[in-house]
Formats: sequence, structure tokens, C-alpha cells
Amino acid sequence: MRELLRFTLILISSLVVVGGLHYTYFLIRDLPFSLAEFLYGYGINFVMALIVYGGLLYLARKQSTYLGFLFLAGSGFKFAIYFLLIDPVFRADGQLSFTEFFLFFIPYLICLTIETLAVIKLLKKIGQ
Repeated sequence: MRELLRFTLILISSLVVVGGLHYTYFLIRDLPFSLAEFLYGYGINFVMALIVYGGLLYLARKQSTYLGFLFLAGSGFKFAIYFLLIDPVFRADGQLSFTEFFLFFIPYLICLTIETLAVIKLLKKIGQ
């Protein structure tokens, strides 16, 4: 439980910092974007990262030998969610713009990086 809380705090703080920079960049460059889509992209990535990492923590106690495969399955899950829930919202106007693309993939990359580091730490802990 402590690992999940630590992961959540790191994830939230990272997304707030990067999201602030990302938002500021869009404002400075005067790029057209929807605040709702911005929050949707960051929010759904946050939730997906929590689901994947929480699932990995739960399964690490039961079947730690397959954690790498489960991590890859989590990435597949996230891409499925993208194509089911996010892509249709961004393509509602018939196209996927530069800003819409980065509204999802910047928080995706931040979450993926933090998840990867957390899984490496978890695997090291299990291996000891």
C-alpha cells in the first residue's frame, strides 16, 4: 500500500509540473486547445498509470515471474484505451491536430517513464 501511495504522489507531482509547462507552452505559442481535452488527456493517463501499477503491485505478490509481461500488457491496455476513448474525442472534427496528439502523448510518456522506474524498483526489491 505504501508503494502505491508513493507512486501516486510522484505521479501527481510530475504530471502537475509537466502539465503546467505544457499548458504554458500552449498559451505562449497561442496554440488552439481545449482545456477540457487537456485535462482529459492528463486525467486518463493518470488513471491508466494507477490501474497498471496497482495491478502490477497486486500481482507481484502472487506471480512476480511474469511482471515484465504484465507490464507490456499494461502498455497494450493503455493503447487500447487510447483508440477506444481518446482518439474518437480528438478526431471528432475529422482530424487529429498537432496539439491534440501531444495532449495525450506528453502525459503518456511521463506516466510511462514513472511506471518504468517504479517497476524497475519493484523488481529489484523482489529480487533481493
